[in-house]
Amino acid sequence: MSETLIEVTDLKIHFFTDEGVVRAVDGSDLTVERGRTLSLVGESGCGKSVACRSLLQIVHTPGRIVSGEILYNRKSGNGLDEIIDIAKLDPKGKQIRDIRGKEISMIFQEPMTSLSPMYTVGNQIVENILLHTDKTKKEAHALAIELLDKVGIPKPGRLVEEYPFRLSGGMRQRAMIAMALSCNPTMLIADEPTTALDVTTQANILDLMLDLQRQYGMALLFITHDLGVVAEIADDVAVMYLGKIVEKSDVDTIFNNPQHPYTQALLRSIPKVATRREELDPIKGMVPNPYRRPEGCPFHPRCAKAFSECRTIVPSVTQLGENHTVQCLLYEDLSDKKAMEQSL
Repeated sequence: MSETLIEVTDLKIHFFTDEGVVRAVDGSDLTVERGRTLSLVGESGCGKSVACRSLLQIVHTPGRIVSGEILYNRKSGNGLDEIIDIAKLDPKGKQIRDIRGKEISMIFQEPMTSLSPMYTVGNQIVENILLHTDKTKKEAHALAIELLDKVGIPKPGRLVEEYPFRLSGGMRQRAMIAMALSCNPTMLIADEPTTALDVTTQANILDLMLDLQRQYGMALLFITHDLGVVAEIADDVAVMYLGKIVEKSDVDTIFNNPQHPYTQALLRSIPKVATRREELDPIKGMVPNPYRRPEGCPFHPRCAKAFSECRTIVPSVTQLGENHTVQCLLYEDLSDKKAMEQSL
């Protein structure tokens, strides 16, 4: 039986700007199980990265968590479970700083902007080790070389003294993985770690991450818009659209029996290898401007199955199976909602 590590309930993250309020995450639920891989998928601008940054309390200003829970099932030093609501922690407080980078680590989307150009790769890995462990500087340096070797960097003893701008994109990404694993985290968040890499390097990085997950026994939260990657690495999948989780299930159900029109459209848009030339079937339209969100179901302007009620009624979460939920009016009894609206 899997054990829940992170449980996110009704999470809302808003950005308060001069132009208005952007509801980047608008009431999302997520569950990450120990030792399993959850893939968070959706188009760019759907709120995937913001939702995951909230797990470390590193949402950029003017954004902030306005409501919801992020319950972290932490193993304390005496072996007992301790439930911490990360959403209520001070972003600069000691408790989140003890968790961030040690128990929950993150690989960012672009390693060139995540690694400082002023310090060597080794210095940046050693800094994280010294911050979260009682190792000496010499021991931390030796561990940094060992980690670089483990992630497949050739001649790690020499490259540990190199600056990030002297490394290729694949090497920088491997260095980021080494840094994230330096304190043996319970969970690793990977924010599209292979987007900027060529296909061969991408495959190598994915194989490396799965191998390291098995070695460390950690949970993996993988953010991507590439469903091919999802099929290869995921145990569970959450589909996100405009700040909401519109469908959740195990990976086999999502690919073989998708129920939300958005999930179905994403799967239809995957290029297929065919003997004859076929046109792609893209999703019409674009993700709406965050300042002009549509009323009702957020996907209805682009949905081929939309009907009149979709323009005014916000869908609720419907349980379709033991591990399958969907947020769509196609699976709801609208008579109760209409009666409630009339009474109001």
